[in-house]
Amino acid sequence: MIARMSFIGARRGKTRDRGGFTLIELLVTMAVISVLISILLPVIGRARDQAKLALCKGRLRNVFLGVLMYANDNRSYPPFVEKLDNPHTRLILALGKRHYVDQPETFYCPSDTRPDLCFSPENLAAGNISYFYYSCEKATTNRCISTFLRWEVKWPRRLQIDMDPQTWVISDSWFSGEPTPHSFYKKGVNYVTLDGGVKMLYKSPRKQFR
Repeated sequence: MIARMSFIGARRGKTRDRGGFTLIELLVTMAVISVLISILLPVIGRARDQAKLALCKGRLRNVFLGVLMYANDNRSYPPFVEKLDNPHTRLILALGKRHYVDQPETFYCPSDTRPDLCFSPENLAAGNISYFYYSCEKATTNRCISTFLRWEVKWPRRLQIDMDPQTWVISDSWFSGEPTPHSFYKKGVNYVTLDGGVKMLYKSPRKQFR
């Protein structure tokens, strides 16, 4: 009888052993999970950035369509503003007055998290948007903006819709020595040309600017 009870106890003990994890098994499992997370996080981040990149292109195109409608109503001239960077009160008023652009978020890149360039009622009221607009009277005095845009481009630069179709109209903002809003592309800039094409550069914008 005692031998039988010992046998049953041994079987139960083995059953308990098989039902748990050893410390080594737990450590191995945790290590595998850590490796999987380290692999997946960049992929998830990249997918999120690609979605914002596509949304940015859509917003730029919508601003361009507003510019085009404005030009059709104003002898082929798009809005003419003071300078390419902020404040862009004139542009916002020109496109909003006749509802060429109805959604204020359209003026903001979803990837731009800088407090003075992301969407907020305060930034909109101040005329601060995420984008550069290239139909303007004079060069900017902002020293953070590329010397190329400040000194090499001829200003004033007044656009007409019948100009070279590859002429830049509006783009992501870009500053010397700083990454652009699209974090996976250090120099990545979305831009729209007069033919309505929405493109992206992966290198310095100055080489493609027209």
